[in-house]
Amino acid sequence: MRSLYETPLYSSLVTANLTAINSINCLNCWFIVNKLSLNIDKTCYMVFPSDTKNSTRLIIDGQEIKKVSNCRYLGVIVDDELKWTDHIQHIYSKLLKYTSIFYKLRAKVPVRILSNVYYAFVHPHLLYAIEVYGNTCSSYIDKLFKLNNKLLRILQHKPFRSHVPDLYIEFNTLPVTLLHEQTAIINFGP
Repeated sequence: MRSLYETPLYSSLVTANLTAINSINCLNCWFIVNKLSLNIDKTCYMVFPSDTKNSTRLIIDGQEIKKVSNCRYLGVIVDDELKWTDHIQHIYSKLLKYTSIFYKLRAKVPVRILSNVYYAFVHPHLLYAIEVYGNTCSSYIDKLFKLNNKLLRILQHKPFRSHVPDLYIEFNTLPVTLLHEQTAIINFGP
């Protein structure tokens, strides 16, 4: 029977760890030569797929880089399991704030202007990086779908039981899952 240290998985983890250490040290040298500095407090790393048994440690100039389970990169919250639940929750929290504002606003503004409000405040949050997070499990993305339906109902003065496709037709938009498909087709082709 082979020991853990002789298995191909262990070998690939060791190779990956050594490659990461070598790369981060080369990067740090490049920073120093170019009179730049690496902010260790803002630097972190993740291991894909997440493995709590993996004891990878990255150290630069005697300081250990934090291993995290999620991090923000260009406005997208990436998690080590690539489920995108943290990012979806972040979008959900942003959009949820608009519900009470939209209730107040709809009494004072015509529907054609409310369509512009939707495209200014809701649609960009849904659309940003949808190519990345939109391919997740439908149960994760369902909360965004339901909240978007609610926001559309509020802005269009529609009752709770109104037909959902009509909400999207009225504002000439698509549900989150179809936005993902549309964006993928436009950006990457059929």
